[in-house]
Amino acid sequence: MKKQFLIIILIIIAMRAEAQHQLSVDWGNTSNYIAHGRTLSANQACFQPGLYYTYKNGPTLMAWFSLPYDRTFHAFDEWDLILDHSLDIYKKEQNWNINLHGYINYWYLPVNNESDKQNYYQGMKYNAGIHFPVVLSEASGFKLTSGYDFYYYHQLGRDMAIRAAGIHEFLIKFNKTFKKVNLEAKSLISNNQGAVDSRITPGWAFFSQHLSCSYKVKTITLRTGINYQRTLEALQPTGMDKDLIWFSLNVGKNFKM
Repeated sequence: MKKQFLIIILIIIAMRAEAQHQLSVDWGNTSNYIAHGRTLSANQACFQPGLYYTYKNGPTLMAWFSLPYDRTFHAFDEWDLILDHSLDIYKKEQNWNINLHGYINYWYLPVNNESDKQNYYQGMKYNAGIHFPVVLSEASGFKLTSGYDFYYYHQLGRDMAIRAAGIHEFLIKFNKTFKKVNLEAKSLISNNQGAVDSRITPGWAFFSQHLSCSYKVKTITLRTGINYQRTLEALQPTGMDKDLIWFSLNVGKNFKM
């Protein structure tokens, strides 16, 4: 499995020979790996590098990793392969649009010390969403986006207590753009139907707020963020996913092909 994963990464790199596409690398860091309201790193800080290959007017292929800095928590290592695509319905110049998007995500945890049947975990996650971006002021670069996303998890293989179920998430965010700086404020509320963890009771899972700032210098982008989550009734039985605050810092670079 590890060899197959490395082969796929090499294929993505080899695609650089294609014209008019884009290769991006990201050096991500987070004080806690949070996904859909749950900590997937036992509240440990993680290094989260990514490699992204985007076809012109087409999908993006991603190889992404989350690795706790404290290697005594190596059982929380995660490797992901993702095929993502986004489509704006209207191409003409106007102050609003409809964005349709989705992805297919294969995730792989290389360490499983809890079973003698299978020494790794693996599964799939699917996403489909619709967003409505509206430019409130072209002069000041101020934009509002509302939207809905649906996620569905299921396991692959055997000896895994991962429940197949869906997650509904609703968002609203504001973006303010300057010459090289973009400020973003986002609120998100989630309804979890019991996905992944059998302890989750279907219902409202969390309400979160996110503030971030990105600064672009030529082909390099610096991004930092602060995030707060108010954990709601559905996630409280897990015990670990209480009200959370976490920070992130990313350094990204783009290569035009």
